[in-house]
Amino acid sequence: MTKVSSNKAAAAKSSNAWLWTLVRGAIALILGIYLMVGARTAPIAIAYALAIYVTVSGALQTFSGLFNRDAPGSTTDRIRGLVGLVGGLALLLLAFFNVLSLELAYTFLAVLLIIFGLLGLFEAFFDRGGARFQWMAVLVNALLAALGGLVFYSRAREFDLSLWSGVILAVIGVAVIAYAYLVQKPRPSTPVTSV
Repeated sequence: MTKVSSNKAAAAKSSNAWLWTLVRGAIALILGIYLMVGARTAPIAIAYALAIYVTVSGALQTFSGLFNRDAPGSTTDRIRGLVGLVGGLALLLLAFFNVLSLELAYTFLAVLLIIFGLLGLFEAFFDRGGARFQWMAVLVNALLAALGGLVFYSRAREFDLSLWSGVILAVIGVAVIAYAYLVQKPRPSTPVTSV
C-alpha cells in the first residue's frame, strides 16, 4: 500500500509541474513581447522587466526545489532559485528606491543573468542525477547567459537592448511553453484492452 500511495503522490507532483513551467514560459513571453513592442521603452523599464523575470523564475525554482528535495539537482535548484529570487528582488528594490545608477543596475543585472544562466547550465550538464539529458534546459540557460552578455555589450555600444532582450525573452517563453506542453504535461494513459 505504501508503494502505491507514494507512486500516486509522485504522479500528482509531476502532473502539476508542467503548469508551473507553463507559468514561467508565459511570463517570459509576455515580458519579451512588452520589450519588443515598446519601441521607446525606457532603459529602466528594460532592467525592471528582466529583473522581474529572474525574480519570478528564481522563486518558482526555489519552491520547486523545496518541494522536490529528493529529485536530482534539487540542491542546485534551490541555490539557483535563491540567486534569482534574492538577486532579482534586491535589484528591483534598489532600482525602485533609486539607490543604483542605471549603469550600476545594468552591471548588476548582467552579472545576475550570467550567474543564473551558468548555474542552470551546470545543473543541466553535471547535476541531473539519473535523469535523461534535457536540451531545453541547455538552450534556455545559454540564452539567459547570452542575455547577460548583451546587457554588458549594450553599455559599451549603441545597441537596441530593448528589442534584443525582448526577442530572447520571447524565444525563451515559447521554448519553455512548448517544453511544458509537449514534454512535461502528463498524457492520459490509454486503457489496455484484451484482444
